Amino acid sequence: MATRRITPARKTSCAFQKITTNSTATLLNSTGQTGNTFLLSVETQSIRVVFDGSTTPAVSTGVLLTAANSPYYFEGIDGTKLKIARAAAGAIVNVQSWRVA
Repeated sequence: MATRRITPARKTSCAFQKITTNSTATLLNSTGQTGNTFLLSVETQSIRVVFDGSTTPAVSTGVLLTAANSPYYFEGIDGTKLKIARAAAGAIVNVQSWRVA
């Protein structure tokens, strides 16, 4: 996957958040939730994410994002509905969020 090397056009940085996952699904912090564009850097172990806000990711539920294929770039996502959970123990994800300036 091609990765962007610059800040997305017409976007302002909202927040950076490092999440060490556990067995409970995690939402972004309130500042990160204001974004609609996200760069997820999956470190060490794979994670699972959902974008609908009603489903809860778990070890076998949600979209699998592997550390080997990281980073992942998403546009047009509602940050209040993004949930992250580990797919394997010890998963860490760094999230950078942006919004339209």
